[in-house]
Amino acid sequence: MLRAPSLARLCAAASLVAACGGPDTATGFSSAPPTTVPAESGDASTGTGTGTSSTSSGGSSSSSSSGGGGSGDSGNSSSPAVWDMGTLPDFGGHPPGCQGKIDFLFVISSWYSMKKSQAQLQEAFPAFIDIIEKDFDEFDYQIMVVDAMGYSWLSECDSCYMCMNCNGCEAFGGPADFPCQETPTGCDKTEGAGVTMPANFGASNQRCELFGDNRYIVKGEPALEETFACIATLGEGPHIAVGMETVTAALQPEILGEGGCNAGFLRDDALLVLVIMHGDPDDISTGTPKDWWEFLLDKKNDDPEAIVALIFSTDGDMPNSLCTEIGGTNPLRTLAETVTHGRFESICAPSYVPILEEGAELILDQCALLVPQ
Repeated sequence: MLRAPSLARLCAAASLVAACGGPDTATGFSSAPPTTVPAESGDASTGTGTGTSSTSSGGSSSSSSSGGGGSGDSGNSSSPAVWDMGTLPDFGGHPPGCQGKIDFLFVISSWYSMKKSQAQLQEAFPAFIDIIEKDFDEFDYQIMVVDAMGYSWLSECDSCYMCMNCNGCEAFGGPADFPCQETPTGCDKTEGAGVTMPANFGASNQRCELFGDNRYIVKGEPALEETFACIATLGEGPHIAVGMETVTAALQPEILGEGGCNAGFLRDDALLVLVIMHGDPDDISTGTPKDWWEFLLDKKNDDPEAIVALIFSTDGDMPNSLCTEIGGTNPLRTLAETVTHGRFESICAPSYVPILEEGAELILDQCALLVPQ
């Protein structure tokens, strides 16, 4: 399907930087009912006020939707997504942009019932990446998967799951194909480390070979879709999700620095794309959505334009939900509404292809506008 170039990229290409947009600085899209997000205070150092107080009816907004079956609507409207553009900074020419340099952090729950969602993500992944790749001659990607429980290993379960003091796992209630022959490395059992050997019920249960010898996929991966499927098939088991704690652990200086499990993953001049797949009713991570947003801002030099968040979680706290009703507000939905360029979708949607295709277009727009710091 041919897609018209986005407004942001058309403006950049035409050098109409000062002429594009409206009255505010945020960009994004929204198809949800009017949603108010935190007002901008200008204090980027604390992360407070980095959202734009707005609704989907006029200027830009942090986007949130649910129950649209992957179509991007709120369940209350059949209107297509509305793309919003803000005022671009006046660089006297083209905005620098991210030049195709994007760091993707996938945070995937491996709790019971998550196998279907993992399969739907893998189904949507090729179209998602293809849209982005076609826009850049040099698509310099880094793609890391982390398990929302902290690390992807059944070490906290019965010792027979680990094939210790047993004659095999299956007879003792463990996965029949558990990688008993593999000795886990320190990083395999480090919270927030990129997954290279998922070990769980229904997981890949093998060491995934990644081009570049990192714990994340890098540009040049000869079998991108297959390798992503290997590290993203985390299975389903007794893994209590603490998704945002895992994000925090994955982006700490010591794990990103030389010798760390995720060394070199987070680049200052790259757009950070956070994709969360969390099917549990609650994320029991410590902190609040405001705390989590401030942490992400700190990692990207207090620049809200350098972050895109695509969050799939239960919509049971919303009208016309697709998931089972839950009590209270889903904190991950609140996070999606707090992030300047956040997008929420029901994890119970029958397909993730439409929302990830829309997300890819949002990523392209933000990449065009990014000013590396």
